[in-house]
Amino acid sequence: MKTFATLFFIIALAALFTSSAAADEALARKLLVSQGCKGCHVLEGEGGKLGPALDKIGARLNADQIRQKLLDPKADNPKSYMPGFAHLKENELQAMIDFLSNRK
Repeated sequence: MKTFATLFFIIALAALFTSSAAADEALARKLLVSQGCKGCHVLEGEGGKLGPALDKIGARLNADQIRQKLLDPKADNPKSYMPGFAHLKENELQAMIDFLSNRK
C-alpha cells in the first residue's frame, strides 16, 4: 500500500510539472505573437527577417543573456530596433526566457 501511495504521488507530481511546462510554452508562444516578436524574428519558419532567427537562440545565448536582451535590448547594441519588454509580468518574462533558451 505504501508503494502504491508513493507511486501515485510521483505520477501526480510529474503530471503537475508537465502541465505547468505546457502552459508556460503556450503563454510564451502567445506572447511572441502579441508582443510583435514575429514581426521581426523568424521562429519555426514564420515571421520577419529584420532580427535574428529565434529557432536556435538558446544555442547562442544562455537564459541570463536572453533576460538581459528582453529587458534592455540596446545595452549591447545601441542601434537595435527591438523594444524592451520590462512591462511584462515576471511569469510572462520567465515563460519567454524558458521557451527561448530551450530553442537549440
